[in-house]
Amino acid sequence: MNKSGITLFILLTFVAIAQGQINYHHFIAKGQNELQKEKYLEAIKSFNTALSSKQDGFEAFFLRGIAKFSLGDYSGAANDFTKTVNFHPLYARAYQYRGISYDRLLDYAHAVRDFNKALEIDPFNPDIFLARGDTKMHIRDYEGAVNDFSASINLKANVASAWLNRGIAKHFLNKNSEALEDIDRAIYLDYFNAEAWVKRGMIKYEIDSIESAVADYNHAITLDDSNPFVYFQRALAYLKLEDTLSTIDNYNKVLELDPNNALTYYNLAIVYGAGKDYQKAIEAYNEVTNINPYNIYTYYNRGNIYYLLKRYSEAENDLSTAIEIFPDFAGAYINRSAVREALKERVGARADHDRATEIIAAANAEGLDPNVLYSRYADSAYFNRIIEFEADFVNGDMQKGRIQFNRINIEPKTNFYLIYAFDLPDSIYMKYTQYEYFDENISAFNADNKQGIRFVFTTRDWPVTKETALQELQRIDSTILINGDTAGAYFLKGVINSMLQNYTTAINAYDIALKYDPNISYALLNRGTLRYEMDEFIYADSKYTNSITISKKSFNGKQEGEMTPPDHMEVLTDFTKVIEQNPGLPFVYYNRANVKLTLKKYQRAIDDYSMAIKLQPTLAEAYYNRALTLLYVNESKLACIDLSKAGELGITESYNVIKRFCNK
Repeated sequence: MNKSGITLFILLTFVAIAQGQINYHHFIAKGQNELQKEKYLEAIKSFNTALSSKQDGFEAFFLRGIAKFSLGDYSGAANDFTKTVNFHPLYARAYQYRGISYDRLLDYAHAVRDFNKALEIDPFNPDIFLARGDTKMHIRDYEGAVNDFSASINLKANVASAWLNRGIAKHFLNKNSEALEDIDRAIYLDYFNAEAWVKRGMIKYEIDSIESAVADYNHAITLDDSNPFVYFQRALAYLKLEDTLSTIDNYNKVLELDPNNALTYYNLAIVYGAGKDYQKAIEAYNEVTNINPYNIYTYYNRGNIYYLLKRYSEAENDLSTAIEIFPDFAGAYINRSAVREALKERVGARADHDRATEIIAAANAEGLDPNVLYSRYADSAYFNRIIEFEADFVNGDMQKGRIQFNRINIEPKTNFYLIYAFDLPDSIYMKYTQYEYFDENISAFNADNKQGIRFVFTTRDWPVTKETALQELQRIDSTILINGDTAGAYFLKGVINSMLQNYTTAINAYDIALKYDPNISYALLNRGTLRYEMDEFIYADSKYTNSITISKKSFNGKQEGEMTPPDHMEVLTDFTKVIEQNPGLPFVYYNRANVKLTLKKYQRAIDDYSMAIKLQPTLAEAYYNRALTLLYVNESKLACIDLSKAGELGITESYNVIKRFCNK
């Protein structure tokens, strides 16, 4: 169905109340312009700047909420709309858009409440009826949805989406002739809207008018040939027509436009399997597991194909994985029992048979509440995770401005270093300035030193050539050292060598600096961070070397010379000394949290990230890393709050993680 999203045309006519600072209105206008151009990240920055000059600016909260919504941060959007109504309780649009945000979060009760409140304030607004109708569809109140869509049409009869949605609601009420009439009207009002043609085709498909459905899909493709969802629906229609080649062609077209669509790979695998093209089926299932590594049905189906191919060991592995993911999967036990019989593992086969019998008996026991068996899986999010298929049906045009659809590796942000910010051309510097942090001492040093040295805290490598760095090292020898600041000179040598990744040289320089002055907390911070990275690099290199070495000992436990994971005691000692000397430095807590995360001390890592945030409330990286840690320990609600804040502060990857873990 067509959800009533947040549209930008309203923003273009949004008039800010003439009060507050000129600066505020400048950044409101700048942010509105960026929203219009679908530059959502830039818009959020502009609205943040506006709010820094006027903390009760309801316009900035409202518009920032729209930007967050567009990036898939529905929880963050709802929070901004809440702040909007706190400052402007009669602003109906804020209630309406908060209701839409709650709808996307599946919080339908609060969504309806907000739509009701919006209609109290603005009872003749067709958009609010349209939005409430969408939510009523989601709670299967189809009669109520029809009433709301009708109210929207009565107030404004030329809105195609109202006719389209009312048609879909009538279809769910089995009023298919009326449904098609409404959708015909939607097409008449907006002939070039491919979505209406697709939705009409889907209804025709469901009432078994397959050829007519294909005709609608064909026309939709003439209007928009880059929409993968149309090809997916057409594939289903061809499958029903038993046209296997056309089905496969359409699924492949989906994957050409949307390469990470796991649902399409899964459907393709089933088609190949039905045609006994088992190798292609396995390849398609492999793609599903790459995208959805916990999808239980993929392992189960692929295991069954391996069994048919008499590849029994691989079949056993897949069925065992399915059981690990869902230990009460009776079908997997039954099939693994057959596999183990083929492998002549009679004891294991019998155990699997008996376990399947127990599960089936428990599920079918008279008088037994069916929920009892699955009580340990009471969190429905668990089931969503093990059966879901990534299927966004997005393409390049649809992704414009919406970075949440990009594929990224989800990993914590790296450690902070205090680095020497060599001068850069303005065009390059602008890419790095947003990632700079300072504390009071460094800011004072940068302002007062006579050598033109500028330090910043950052997790990003600063782009400096080896030639420039060596020239600066020579300058240090010829000027600073002559002036007698031995500790400072060696500290600066350490900083520059660490930027060049000359780790040993840098650590030696920090050692000498600290010998002359043990209280240079920044030398301790950088030395500890370098030690951590060196230890991790050496350990990773050792694991790689061992993984490609084949010997008898490879199959008999630990190999000779194999390293144990580093305990990072020297690193933690350096960080502890920093905290003793400079307890208000947020970056040392952040770096120590990263170390504790590596050591799997998750709660202690969360504590240190929290302290870093307390000391530096705009430390985006700390919010992001704390969020990932919270996700790992199954505290998703808290994690999603942190992700929203990290995104607001500029960590763009946050929106990818929000999409994957917060909007399910």
